Amino acid sequence: MTRANFALYMDYYSAAAEHQSVILQLKIPLGGHMNNWGIPDWLEKEVRERDKACVYCGIQLIEKMPPRGPRQAVATWEHIINDASIITRENIARCCVACNSSKGTKKLSDWLQSSYCKKREITKDTVAEVVRDALCIDA
Repeated sequence: MTRANFALYMDYYSAAAEHQSVILQLKIPLGGHMNNWGIPDWLEKEVRERDKACVYCGIQLIEKMPPRGPRQAVATWEHIINDASIITRENIARCCVACNSSKGTKKLSDWLQSSYCKKREITKDTVAEVVRDALCIDA
């Protein structure tokens, strides 16, 4: 990504639910380059440290697809709230291929009611804290 593509701007997102929140969004990598998803190095490192297991189903994540075998536990990047422009520690997470594929572009609260989640006993109470926090905004 070239320097010309870096722009510093702020977006404030407020959500009305039981809890009001404001998210400050910086779209410039502070002290590092961005990956293909626009996630700065410092944030990628932070999220990798936080999310060792899928934020939805809790399966232990693996970094690379095994040569032979199932790929459902391979780590993928996830925008909890489906807005690729929200690149914050509150919205970027890691989840398994299976959950990411199932969730797709569905609204988080709707997806948690899906047959996929019911079958796997994924609920608002079993997901990672970062997901529970996002539910306040996604509601």
